[in-house]
Amino acid sequence: MKNLLLIFSLLFVLTAFQIKEKEVFICTSKSSKKYHLKKDCSGIKKCKSKIKKITKKKAENVGRTICKLENKKD
Repeated sequence: MKNLLLIFSLLFVLTAFQIKEKEVFICTSKSSKKYHLKKDCSGIKKCKSKIKKITKKKAENVGRTICKLENKKD
């Protein structure tokens, strides 16, 4: 019984403190190379394709960099 309680406690602690990854917006066109922190960024408003929400980590892994308009705000 103690082992079962210990296992459930451990699972609770591990799942309760997971860090949520930051999500960003990208334009899905082939020529797009930036990611945007806000969906209403003037840089992404020019997108003629679909706008998609993905994690910042995933965007950087596929070669996207932060939009120069939003980079100035950091």
